[in-house]
Parts: sequence; C-alpha cells; structure tokens
Amino acid sequence: MKILLPVDGSRCALNAVRMVAERLWPQAAGLELVLLHVHYRIPSRAAAAAGRELVNDFYRKGAEEALAKARSLLDHHAIPYKVKTMLGAPGEVIAQAAENSGSDLIVIGSHGLGSAGSLLLGSVTQTVIGECNTPLLVVREGHLPPPSGEVLAAIDGSAHTKRAVSFLLRHRKWLAPRNRITFMHVSPELRRLTSSASNKVLAAERQAEFERALRDVSTLADKAGVRYRPLRVTGDPGERIANHARGQHSSLLVMGSHGRSGVGKLMLGSVAQKTIAGCNTPALIVR
Repeated sequence: MKILLPVDGSRCALNAVRMVAERLWPQAAGLELVLLHVHYRIPSRAAAAAGRELVNDFYRKGAEEALAKARSLLDHHAIPYKVKTMLGAPGEVIAQAAENSGSDLIVIGSHGLGSAGSLLLGSVTQTVIGECNTPLLVVREGHLPPPSGEVLAAIDGSAHTKRAVSFLLRHRKWLAPRNRITFMHVSPELRRLTSSASNKVLAAERQAEFERALRDVSTLADKAGVRYRPLRVTGDPGERIANHARGQHSSLLVMGSHGRSGVGKLMLGSVAQKTIAGCNTPALIVR
C-alpha cells in the first residue's frame, strides 16, 4: 500500500503520523510512505521584491520546521519514507500529488469541525475529497482509540458505501487485521401516524431499507471470511454513529462519500462532518 502523508507541523498532523507509525506500519510489510509538505506560494510581487534567494530560504526553513517532528517520529520507529515538498493551495496540491503518484491512501490530520487550523475538515480535507478519488483516512487530535476496538462501517445501500467496505476488506491487514466489523444502518425517527396499519407499512419499509443496505456489504465480508455484526438504529445519523463510535471505543470509522457535490445520505457535508466532529475515532472516507 502506498500512503501519502501530508504534514504541516501541527499536533493533529503529528497524530496522523502516529497513526501510521503505531497502527498501520506494525501490521504488515509492504507500506510505501511519502511525507508531503505543501507551502502556500508567496505572491509574485512580494517574491520579486524579496528576491529568489530569500524566498527559497523561507520555503526551505518552513518545510524543515513542518517536517521535523514527523521525521523524528518515523525515524524513532525505523520506518523508511520519502519526503516531498510542493508549493500551492494545500488541498488542490495534495489531491493532485495523490493522483499523480498513484497513492492508495491519504492519511491526514484534522482539527475537526469549526477549527481554524490549517488542516481542518472544512477546507483542506474537503478539497482533497472533492478533487481526487483517493481514499482518505482522517485522524483527529487527541489519543488514538484502542487498536482492538471494533471497526464501525456506516452503511446506506449506496455504491459509495459498497466501495468503502470493499476498500476496507481489501486492505484489512493494515486497517483491521483482527477487528470485528459492525455494519451500522441509521434510519430517521419514524413519525407516528394515526393508523396502525400505516405505521406497520412504514416499519416494514425501514426494515427493507436496512436489509438492502446490508445485503451487498455482508456478501463482501462473507467472501473475505471476515466476521461482522449488523446493527440497525434510528435517529440522527451523524449523532448516532458518533455516539456509538465513542461509546464502543471503535478503532476505525468507515464511510462512503459522494465528494464535494454529493447529495447522498452519507455525503461529507452533513453526516461525515457531524460524525467526525462528534468523536475522535479515525475515519476512512472512500468516494
């Protein structure tokens, strides 16, 4: 697996490095790791006034500072890696670098919803997801959850969800080597009608939705020989998924996304953002 790991010197970016070093790397050989630092380009007029030598020195020092802690952590674990520095808008450059290098996964740190940090879910991460098809592992600040916890996959019956589960199973020796998977489907609360017959029809429809959502992913898990647990709940999807992940100490969240312009049930702008903001569980997002 080829991993692109963008870093900016922040604590959340370092936590993403820690995720790779302590969780993904020890599981199996074969990881190829590239550390990437992207610096915003200095406006041309300011660069011309400062001179090329001063500008290049500014970029170099900025990259060294941003990469220092990440390199130290990887060196401590004796993990080989390559370093790449680039200029431009971080989200766009990261996405393009992932596509051009054929990366299998981007692991990125996030301050979560509403933060003003440089790698926050509302800007850089959103841009990366919208600009490329490379799966993204979003790692929040704070302690990583126990590695032995369940893997929680949110399912809604969409092709995006099926691709997310397929990616998880294909790379499970790194992402979920011994973990049980919970397939969780969240239906909105039923609005009780006056007719009991109507209520039964609605309940049957919800059950049918759950069974359709479970069918494809359970087939994938059965073929891979992976144990799983189906779980059907009702309520607000973002809240229920986050509460479950937090309460069960899930080691990983898995979600499908339509990307920037998606309007599906698990689009990044609603359920995924709310879920990631509501818990510290690393989240694998697959388009």
